[in-house]
Amino acid sequence: MPGFFETITRGKERGQMLAAWIIEGKAAGAKALFDREGCLYRGDRFPEELAASICAAGTEQDGILEKAGCRIFLEPVSGGRKLVICGAGHVSLSVIRLCATLGFEITAIEDRKEYAGKAREAGADRVLCQPFGEALDGIGGDRSTAFVIMTREHIHDVDCLRRILRKPYAYAGMMGSRSRTEQIREQMLREGYDAGKVRELHMPIGLPIGSRTPEEIAVSVAAELIQVLNASDPGEGFPEGLAEELAGRPRGVLAMIVEKSGEAPRRPGTKMLVREDGSFRGTVGGGYAEAQIIRTAGEMIREGTRESRLVSISMQKGTMQCGGEITVFLMPLEGKEENEG
Repeated sequence: MPGFFETITRGKERGQMLAAWIIEGKAAGAKALFDREGCLYRGDRFPEELAASICAAGTEQDGILEKAGCRIFLEPVSGGRKLVICGAGHVSLSVIRLCATLGFEITAIEDRKEYAGKAREAGADRVLCQPFGEALDGIGGDRSTAFVIMTREHIHDVDCLRRILRKPYAYAGMMGSRSRTEQIREQMLREGYDAGKVRELHMPIGLPIGSRTPEEIAVSVAAELIQVLNASDPGEGFPEGLAEELAGRPRGVLAMIVEKSGEAPRRPGTKMLVREDGSFRGTVGGGYAEAQIIRTAGEMIREGTRESRLVSISMQKGTMQCGGEITVFLMPLEGKEENEG
């Protein structure tokens, strides 16, 4: 049976998942993983009734849950940020090039064959050369998906928007003048689409930086995507390559922030692997707090401890520290599926 981390790496195409980590209680260190269809993985020591309760509540949860004598950290996990861009004109191609460097998984939709080929050359991971509405009907959405509309005609823009408004997403935006996009917004309201979602549409698209060229517009769009996704993303997930390394079952300690207060720089879900040889991957914020975590993880490795720990670190605000407090879950990795026997 695939382990927890291997299931995460295999499940990236599933979209939104929910990881449940027991951080305190007799089953500390046990884990489970869920998607919208049910439980993908449950460790031997993770209580079956607890898994059923979490599964019933759905994948839109996050934070600390106290249940069945345990404290459980619930963390949304996605397969990475996804961009669906409708249209492959000059501005769209610039957006694709820039967002490819930012690590987005990009799907481009374009009904003209020659332009679809240009989207592929620009760096789109997937290109759908078919009518916009037909292509969008086959694409889902989640809290890590951004939809960008930049087609060549008003009729296509509106058709795309109607279909996108029926999906879950983190961001939806359309290129166009202020007057034209305002007319489209009013049209969507008259047609009965959710008023909250319509009001939050990014129309005109992009941050107002006075951009003129396709490349400058792409910068404004990418900056707005980063701003919105960073504010709305409920979980930190895994730094690039970390889940894959953990799936290989290394020896060491996995450190994960599960609570924070004040001005601590990193959010719950931030992870760092401290390897057996003292090297590490990822960061929990640097500075004093990170040095403390690396030191504690090193002690756990040298002692050969198999027990997980919760460590609270206070960072008094001053000239060298940001202030605030973080609680970090330290889980030993023994070169096999962690603490699930």
